[in-house]
Amino acid sequence: MKKIHYMSYRTQIFIASLSLVIFPSVLLGLFAVSESTDRVISEYSSSLTTITSQANLTLDTLLQGASKVSNIPILSEDIRRIMNTNYRDDYLSYAQDSTTFRDCFSQTNQLNSTLESCIFKNRYGYTFEYNTLTALHTKTMSENIDKWKPIAMQSPNYTYFAPLQTVSYRGMEKTILPMIKILRDKNDYKEIGACYCEINFKPIENILVSAQNTENILLIYNTDNQLAFSSSSALMEEPEKYSELLSALASFNESLTGKGVIIEDELEIGRARYKVNGCVNQTTNWHLVQFVDNHMAYQIYRDNFLNYARIFMLCLVLGMFLAIFLSRNLTRSIFRLCHQIDSLNPEDGGRIDEQACGSNQELRKLVGSFNQLSLRLTTSIQQNYQLQINEQKMRIQMLQFQINHHFLYNTLNVIRSLANIHNVPEIETISLCMSDLLRYNLEKFPVALLEEELQQVNRYMTIQNIRFPGKFTFDCNIPSSLLKMPIPVFLLQPLVENSIEHGFSCHEADCYISITSHLEDGKLHLLIADNGDGIEPGRLKALNRECTNDAVYEQNDTGRRSIGIRNVCQRIRSYFGADYGLTIESMQGEGTIIDIVLPAPDMPERLGGGAVFYELS
Repeated sequence: MKKIHYMSYRTQIFIASLSLVIFPSVLLGLFAVSESTDRVISEYSSSLTTITSQANLTLDTLLQGASKVSNIPILSEDIRRIMNTNYRDDYLSYAQDSTTFRDCFSQTNQLNSTLESCIFKNRYGYTFEYNTLTALHTKTMSENIDKWKPIAMQSPNYTYFAPLQTVSYRGMEKTILPMIKILRDKNDYKEIGACYCEINFKPIENILVSAQNTENILLIYNTDNQLAFSSSSALMEEPEKYSELLSALASFNESLTGKGVIIEDELEIGRARYKVNGCVNQTTNWHLVQFVDNHMAYQIYRDNFLNYARIFMLCLVLGMFLAIFLSRNLTRSIFRLCHQIDSLNPEDGGRIDEQACGSNQELRKLVGSFNQLSLRLTTSIQQNYQLQINEQKMRIQMLQFQINHHFLYNTLNVIRSLANIHNVPEIETISLCMSDLLRYNLEKFPVALLEEELQQVNRYMTIQNIRFPGKFTFDCNIPSSLLKMPIPVFLLQPLVENSIEHGFSCHEADCYISITSHLEDGKLHLLIADNGDGIEPGRLKALNRECTNDAVYEQNDTGRRSIGIRNVCQRIRSYFGADYGLTIESMQGEGTIIDIVLPAPDMPERLGGGAVFYELS
């Protein structure tokens, strides 16, 4: 028991559930369901096989009795002589023999109630009929002999049972089974004629229907694989309603080959399942197919489920007692841990004493993970707090710039109009650029397109070029595919402004500034280069260290160049993460290059296509 106490909660609960709930209920339930289901399926299969076998035997018995009439030429020498006689020049003998044939046939067929009518045609084409209604009836039967005789010649025992027909006998509708058999001489086994019988199928049909119960349905397919009989009238009257079922049964029917051998299978039609079996009748060569819906099996499943539920409830009650006992011991450490969490003091770093959870391994891991998470959250909250303070300062500065901005817009427009009237284009250009600069600074926050940032730099350089004619040369070469890329606002103009104010403070001319770009290792590099005074090595090292440090930047008194660079780098890292920012390369007396590193945008082509150029000189 002591060893179990030191196991994990998952192991303890698993062992208890496995011992008292899962194993007994599942094993007993599976045993009960399997035993009863197998018994029902076995009984169903045996019952269906017996019914199919009885129906096959009944069909053989009834049809063999009716077909024995074709054996008259073998039993009677007079009939044998008649079937081998050519009456071409002796019609009197033909008439006398026809009477003899009817008398003999009448005596032979007294006990055969299923035979409706019969006609014999001898080898010379002379016919002898029994119980035919009209001359037209006799003619129709003779034509059927000619039509089906080739099929009978190819059939087993030279006997062919034609498709069922509905005929009218003395005003009554009857279902007739036509049968044709090729007659052969008993001595030389040569063909002596053909026998055509019309058998009343109604008695056979009644027996087949009585052989089924309320669940199964019996079907008969003739030698042409056509559905000739169904014990369910719905299948014959509404075939389109059961088209999918009939199609599956027809496919099963085609798989029946061996005579007298019963084949079993299962069919699945949509959500319904059917048990099906069938065989080939030896007498007619017809296929008998029987099927039954397996919904009775689902009833057994439901009964088994109730038994299973009773067993499961019993095991569940036992499991509940065990759960109550275990929960009192297993949750004691959890309550202590919850109390520790509720009483955390943020000033102490938000840490929990691992001894509060006792000896449980999972809770110890949980406490360790919680302490790590608390530390990360505390650090993140402090950093976010400082970032929000810096952002709030920026917003306050922008609000200060927005004071009475409509007055500034109107004043700049007045200056522009006066410059236009007095034909002073430089003042007009400065007014326009100042107006656009002011509007951009007030409206664009916090994200702008790279194209808008480049336009802002161009306005700024235009003003500087007017202030200091011929001093500055500015060019920009950026692919057009990058112009719609979103970046933090005020990214480029503060750095260009730093280059002018600090890099060219002692220069009077030949001041060059350029903005270019390239892709490297999945990152976009925007390069701002100048040929100014450069940065002192110690100061350059400090700036690069600050640009790669994760600490929050604070404003100090080291100069505006540092403030502008820090501000830009901080906003890049805030938007895109610690993998991005900027680096500075500089050589005193030669110039400075600021490398802004941003995520590469998804583009159909690398940096090909057209490019945007700004050039001022």
